Amino acid sequence: MFVGIDFFEPFAHLLSFFYQIWPSYGGAITLFTLAIMIVLTPLTLKGTRSMMQMQALQPEMKKIQAQYKDDRQKLNEELLKFYKENNINPLGGCLPLLVQIPVFIILYRVIRGLTEKTNPVTGNFAPQYISHSSKLYQALSNTNEMTSWGMDLSKSVTKVMSESGFVAALPYIIMIAFVALTSFLQQKQISGRNPAAAANPQQQLLMKLGPVMLTFIAIIYPGGLVIYLLVSNLYRVGQQALISRTIYNTPEAKQLMERQLKEQEERKKSGAPQGGFFKQLLGDAAPQVNRNKQTSSNGGAKGSAKGGAKGAKPPAKPEPGATKPPAAKSNGGRTTPPNSRSAAARKRKKRK
Repeated sequence: MFVGIDFFEPFAHLLSFFYQIWPSYGGAITLFTLAIMIVLTPLTLKGTRSMMQMQALQPEMKKIQAQYKDDRQKLNEELLKFYKENNINPLGGCLPLLVQIPVFIILYRVIRGLTEKTNPVTGNFAPQYISHSSKLYQALSNTNEMTSWGMDLSKSVTKVMSESGFVAALPYIIMIAFVALTSFLQQKQISGRNPAAAANPQQQLLMKLGPVMLTFIAIIYPGGLVIYLLVSNLYRVGQQALISRTIYNTPEAKQLMERQLKEQEERKKSGAPQGGFFKQLLGDAAPQVNRNKQTSSNGGAKGSAKGGAKGAKPPAKPEPGATKPPAAKSNGGRTTPPNSRSAAARKRKKRK
């Protein structure tokens, strides 16, 4: 995937720049994380507005669905046209999270490049990607630990615990606990604004698994990446609080939430099945499947299977006036088909 050294150099230089501002490994990673989150903030706000607008326009999308329910291709074309006319991006809310995945991978590779190789003479780090004249290079090349805030940020909590014991790993454990706490808090903020998500068991399960997976990542990756996760979580918690007070505090947003709550209660009373995760997330913007064709094809398959299991249909009754075929003859318990002779009868005829 990312194999070229030149690809990581800009991010390593950015980290080196922040180290000059704040001469601490943890501080440089904190500033690096804040810079990434600030750059992604406009995308997050735009995606949130797009998702809220899409939820508000769901009644119109339902009309399009009802009109083209038998033509899946035409339905998707009309929905895309509807999105363009209303300036909606169905995946806008997921884009900031998707962008952060490669950033996380890049930071992991940069930290490895800065701390993995050692000088064979001194035994200290031989940092890659950055200039030898930078403060970060000079600091790392004179040590074999990336120590900051009582932790070696080049090691994971599991490695520290196996090498030095529980007491040395305690700062890592506290930081990982805060990662889990801020992850749950963030998911609670999001689900509180989406009644459909709060009532959907599938989405509730995914929201619970998200923080668990993030905590597991924090356990197995170096401490420098745990700082990235913690700072980004704290930033997003503040960001979600701001979104709740601004974008979701408008009269239109309140009316939308009231309508969603009412629809959710009606679905519960009627016993209608809940949609899947993406159905709840995207609403009527989710890809549509033409179930009529599936039902007819499945019905035909079931009918043929049942017919095959029960056997062929009984033969039709002979028409009135038609001659019946001669009945089979019985020869000592054996049945001889009509118009057939035994071998002994044929021999007698030859002798005559």
